[in-house]
Amino acid sequence: MNIIKLNEKKNFDKVKKLNLSNTASFINKNFIFFSKYELTSILNLYSRQVSKGFWKDYALDSKANAAIFSIYKHSHDKPMYQIIKKSFKGFRNMPDFFITKDSEIINKSTEISTILSKFEKKLSIKKYL
Repeated sequence: MNIIKLNEKKNFDKVKKLNLSNTASFINKNFIFFSKYELTSILNLYSRQVSKGFWKDYALDSKANAAIFSIYKHSHDKPMYQIIKKSFKGFRNMPDFFITKDSEIINKSTEISTILSKFEKKLSIKKYL
């Protein structure tokens, strides 16, 4: 770890020369993140729900064994729903997805599309005689 005092002008050259790639690889190996496909799917659902006025805010969190997408009705409230991707060290290719509401698991699957389909409104066709 390098500590640099930024009081002098010549110390800015040291900052430019620092190699931060080691730091980035350290974070990527120890934390679980949503993939591009997963995050795109979640944000597409989120934007549809915001346009309908159901959801207002969201937060992303990454931990050592979980990535969490929290959905809020009001900015200063507790999350309505949390979409959680859990994976244990060594099993990064086989994550589990959960939807929780008030710390209660609503839905669980190994695929993000199955989890998000819970929020999609189902169309039903009724036959009138």
